[in-house]
Amino acid sequence: MPNLVITGGTRGIGRAVVELFLKEGWNVCTCGRTEEGVKRLKEELKGPKNLYVKVCDVGDKNSAKAFVEFCKEKLGEFDLLINNASILGERLPIEEYPEEVWEEVIRVNLNGVFYITKYALPYMKSGGVIINLSSGAGKRPAPYWGAYAVSKFGVEGFSLLLAEELKPKGIKVYAFNPGATRTQMRAKAYPQEDPLTLKPPEKVAEFIMRLIKDRPEKVSVDYEL
Repeated sequence: MPNLVITGGTRGIGRAVVELFLKEGWNVCTCGRTEEGVKRLKEELKGPKNLYVKVCDVGDKNSAKAFVEFCKEKLGEFDLLINNASILGERLPIEEYPEEVWEEVIRVNLNGVFYITKYALPYMKSGGVIINLSSGAGKRPAPYWGAYAVSKFGVEGFSLLLAEELKPKGIKVYAFNPGATRTQMRAKAYPQEDPLTLKPPEKVAEFIMRLIKDRPEKVSVDYEL
């Protein structure tokens, strides 16, 4: 069976990806920020044998390394790595943006992608795929999105750089913008929005499955209906 490592798999898009790939027969190793979230995921999915879960703070290099080593122990080599974990921060103008929130968002959303990828690369199979979750806010100026927008611009750049570096190994890299999706993070960003008007995370998971099968040449990919 193919092997998937995905961060932030306890809810939202990450949770939908975990469920779909398990159903499709993949071995899945994922993480969550809290013991409560990890425990709830295992209980709700009834502890399938091909699911491995660990608490991890991706923005902490020691925690990130421990998670990747845990996945190596459980899975061996990795066919697919999805850097999904991220946080929103605050939607404020730069002059009002709290320094500690800025640092935390960059730590999780950008440093976390670097740490997890760096530690996972020795275990990636030739011909494998890396998907880094991006955002429309990381593709064009997005006033008042602060550190989140900047972190996603960083993810886009990191993905472009990594794609070039990994070409000789046959590893594809994508910065993937899922678009407006029915998640807790989206609800926090747009509290006035009706979530029922948005696509569910399951649709994004299905798109990711198609993406790894089609493997387009472009690195920056947007969800397409």
